[in-house]
Amino acid sequence: MLISKIGLGAAIGAVLILTAGTAQAQGSWTVVTAPPTGENAALTAVASTSDTSAWAVGHSNTRPNYLGAIPVIDHWNGTAWSQVTAPSTGYSTNTLTAVSASSTTSAWAVGWSEPTRYTFYPLAMQWNGTAWSVSTSFKTALAGQIADGVADISSTDAYAIGGGLGSAPYGIVAQWNGTTWNTLTVPVPPNDISTDFDAVSADSQDDAWIVGSYTATVSSTEGTFGTYTLHWNGSSWSVVSMPANPSGLEYQFDAIQAISPTNVWAVGQVLNADTLASEGTLIEHWNGTSWSVVPSPSPGSGDYLNGVTASGSGDVWAVGSYFPSGSSYEQTLTMNWNGTAWSTVSSPTASNGSALASVSTTPGASIVQAAGYTGSNGTWNPFALQNG
Repeated sequence: MLISKIGLGAAIGAVLILTAGTAQAQGSWTVVTAPPTGENAALTAVASTSDTSAWAVGHSNTRPNYLGAIPVIDHWNGTAWSQVTAPSTGYSTNTLTAVSASSTTSAWAVGWSEPTRYTFYPLAMQWNGTAWSVSTSFKTALAGQIADGVADISSTDAYAIGGGLGSAPYGIVAQWNGTTWNTLTVPVPPNDISTDFDAVSADSQDDAWIVGSYTATVSSTEGTFGTYTLHWNGSSWSVVSMPANPSGLEYQFDAIQAISPTNVWAVGQVLNADTLASEGTLIEHWNGTSWSVVPSPSPGSGDYLNGVTASGSGDVWAVGSYFPSGSSYEQTLTMNWNGTAWSTVSSPTASNGSALASVSTTPGASIVQAAGYTGSNGTWNPFALQNG
């Protein structure tokens, strides 16, 4: 039950809903065909509920700068990926950036619509077991922001976050109650002047996490940038601090996955504060008391993690991309946590470059699903991998 997202061609987040299960042995990755090809299409998120049911979402467009983008929804039936018709939104440009599923009859896909150039509306589509439909209340609940992530806990409980491209200076959290989406009031870090949310995850209705960033006032002439998490414990939301950015560096998170109240993972990248160039992968862990940085491999340049999932506490996967030394083509990057350390796992890459935007599995499942794209903007094709 995972979601992950790409926004405007760059991977920016992920989400998972799952409970601890039996550890899965590390295997090998294989390429699985996913539609559509030849339509400049990319998959931005994947969510599995079992080895025989998964959803992948994204967009396709033949015009530049996302004009006329069409939502892409693919379904895995245990044998193959096939494209499902997305419902009409009434707007000409639409993109899906995240997906989450709690069962075969409950799933949400979110993103944004662009009715006119540089005007963005949040977009949500719901799967009820029979068909996808557009949620009208979502546009109001996340007004001022685009949708970055969603966590489908059940047919009557889900969270969605907005941030990034919207006009509101603060990230927005909305909740689905089975009938409508409603905006929630959530706390912000001290001295905060703006916030942005990147990913949301829940392992139960009483344990949900949101990871994001904030800018705070230090003095009349100075501000500071940092990352933080919001935690829902079943009764209230609270701000939970994360390790401070080291001197000259910035932390950026793009995915979070909760296994239990004492076991949560967040992944992303370390950036040079001046150039914003990648300085390597970033992984942090919550142990029930505090967040800490966990060492992770960085095999090349531009190393980036934007998806995370787990079948249990001792088997966690993170995916993304990097540029090998001397290569101008982006390569897939997959990592596995075996309960002790993170290590890279070899993964296929297309000849014209590939990147992974999302990864998903569930407790008891034997398959790990990963989704992304090959090529470059204007010539993208969906790229799907399976491990198991």
